[in-house]
Amino acid sequence: MNLSHLPNALCVFRILLVYPVGHWILQGRHEEVLALFALAAFTDALDGFLAKTFDWTSDLGRLLDPLADKLLLVTSFICLSIAAWRRGG
Repeated sequence: MNLSHLPNALCVFRILLVYPVGHWILQGRHEEVLALFALAAFTDALDGFLAKTFDWTSDLGRLLDPLADKLLLVTSFICLSIAAWRRGG
């Protein structure tokens, strides 16, 4: 793999975090979810740093980066709402 594809790989990794984040929110495993969000934030920052510093940008990356962020946030909001509804709150 060419290193210039690393930012895209980091975006795909963040997309893959969507399922465990949602699943663990619904299970009430909030410490693990927090760790996954910290990992996602780190990979997002690293992705942006690499893309800007080394000009490793691509059309795919311009699509994947915001998609990964929005998928994680929307999934979290929906799962947190479902978890609160289940608790009656």
